[in-house]
Amino acid sequence: MPRWSWLGAALLLGCAGAASAKDSQPCAKDIICASAPTTVGGAMIMAGYQGLIDTDGEGDPMIVSSAAGYKFYVYFYDCEQHKECASLQFSMRLTPSAPRDLTFVNKWNSEKRFAQMALTKEGDLRLTHDVSTIGGINRANFTDMVEWWSTMMGMLDTFMTANPPAAANATVPTPPVAKPKT
Repeated sequence: MPRWSWLGAALLLGCAGAASAKDSQPCAKDIICASAPTTVGGAMIMAGYQGLIDTDGEGDPMIVSSAAGYKFYVYFYDCEQHKECASLQFSMRLTPSAPRDLTFVNKWNSEKRFAQMALTKEGDLRLTHDVSTIGGINRANFTDMVEWWSTMMGMLDTFMTANPPAAANATVPTPPVAKPKT
């Protein structure tokens, strides 16, 4: 087997291990960790947001909150038996008043850094931001991240107004005017 194949295989194995990493130490004082949901909920509250800890449909921890006029959720991922989670996903779903397409979604994603948009099969817009908390996140960084998330949600209405649905941009052709016979 060529040398580059072995190198590629080794890199893939190294990446696979990093993606499945877990915190080996308990969450330190004043640090926010997905492995300790109360630290996430408490940090949300200290940052000025709701931090209601609940459980999602699969039994994993979840936080319910709101900002910029939108309700959102913080989902916990990479959990072992609904505990010891390794990452978070900030998520909100919006049913637009007029249908949006992938061109709209791609424009958002090409212009915005801190929140990615997707179009669901139902035609809703889903905004997300994923965060790994392996080793923990300090309070200042977590607060900054939540502020950016809130800012991105706050930009939604302005972005939708500035980028109306494709049908609204289309001009209706004017029928030709019949010339009188001479």
